[in-house]
Amino acid sequence: MTRDRSRRSLLADDSWRYAIVGGLASLPFTTVTYWQTGSEIGLLPVVFGGLVAGYLYEGPSAVRSRVGFRAGLIGLLPALWMLVDILWFVHVELGGPVVSRVLQTVLAIVAVVTMFVFAGLAAMIGSRIGDWLSEKVGRYRPPVVAR
Repeated sequence: MTRDRSRRSLLADDSWRYAIVGGLASLPFTTVTYWQTGSEIGLLPVVFGGLVAGYLYEGPSAVRSRVGFRAGLIGLLPALWMLVDILWFVHVELGGPVVSRVLQTVLAIVAVVTMFVFAGLAAMIGSRIGDWLSEKVGRYRPPVVAR
């Protein structure tokens, strides 16, 4: 069985397109939050990104949830910056036995992966709220201009 979706680009798929828009809407805010604090990334911008993606996407609710989850993953990309900072601290500044550093590295990776899962779930909630909002006030669809 060949997968037609594997041959298309991400931007040709509506669900990915709106997930990227929602994720990019939250990305500056999560980046600034981590840049200012150095230790925290808030989930509120990620929920907002999911809300934007859910508001713009028109389709089945299962796909809308995936759109929100993807928007959350994109919006939390500064967590990779946090992971690099943690690994730098563990391996360069903290030091210690190799076993201890390996364990701390594994724990840091698990913590960041868990953050991505929670961000995806938070953005899924935001996408549901965005869909509800679009039903109440009407869905805005930008016009398509053909040349």
